Amino acid sequence: MTLKPTDRQYSADKVRFLLWGGENLSSKAVEYVPHVYVEAKIDFNDVRTGFRQTVGLNKALEIYSDSADLLWAEDMIQDVDPRSLQSLAPGSEYPGKLPEFVDAGFISRMETQFIQYLLRCFEVRIYRNFALNAYSYAGEPPQDFIRRCRETLDGPMRRELDTLHEVYVRRLAQIAQKYVGADDSADMEEAKAYSQNRDIFIFSSERIAGHFMRAGNESPGIAGSLPQAPGRQELEERLFSLELEAIWTISRLRDSYADKAGSIDEYVIHPNLKDIHFVRSCILWMPSRVIP
Repeated sequence: MTLKPTDRQYSADKVRFLLWGGENLSSKAVEYVPHVYVEAKIDFNDVRTGFRQTVGLNKALEIYSDSADLLWAEDMIQDVDPRSLQSLAPGSEYPGKLPEFVDAGFISRMETQFIQYLLRCFEVRIYRNFALNAYSYAGEPPQDFIRRCRETLDGPMRRELDTLHEVYVRRLAQIAQKYVGADDSADMEEAKAYSQNRDIFIFSSERIAGHFMRAGNESPGIAGSLPQAPGRQELEERLFSLELEAIWTISRLRDSYADKAGSIDEYVIHPNLKDIHFVRSCILWMPSRVIP
């Protein structure tokens, strides 16, 4: 990638200077060494993920040689707290020896290397749900992202639950047709049997409907025994078996959506050249060691 040089005048008097004053070193003899100091910001605006965030950087690199083409490596760079910096008054003496090759042109070339470092090494990590093609927000914890994925899936899961409920309603209707016939008998025993069958059927139907209604918020519990009535074992067994089947079907559906919501991985975003903006770059005098 070719970076165009700026139109600045490359002369030493164009170089700005800062002094690091993060500790109280006034009572000690301190050796200061020059560093290239860069303040920059990266305006992430990733189209694919929708990720938007501005990241501020304050970095310093000790000047090792007159070669401004050396690659910046992570272990060579120091983070700098900008609150610890103070201006070096114009006309004041440097607190150390400034190499003769340091001028505005050198600083400009170091800026180019800093940009290359950012393009090569700097990254932000977010979370991705591949199934939903969804990405986390800036700084969003994984548990919050998973919860948001679950909310996204609430609608599709609810529609699938409603479709399944209709299947069980039809199966209940088939059972009712066989065991809960029309009450058109004048015989008291038959009328009593019809009433008992109807009560058992209504109770079970309501339990099954309740499992589907609550499925969006809680897992269905294992069905308990239905009310016992002498001579009604076959109907009870059919209904109890159907309720158990509905519970397991609902549980499997909920688990599948939970797995889909929780299936996330890390997604790495690197800056583009257009995202990188310099705030300032200059020489920063930093203490190398305290002289006894």
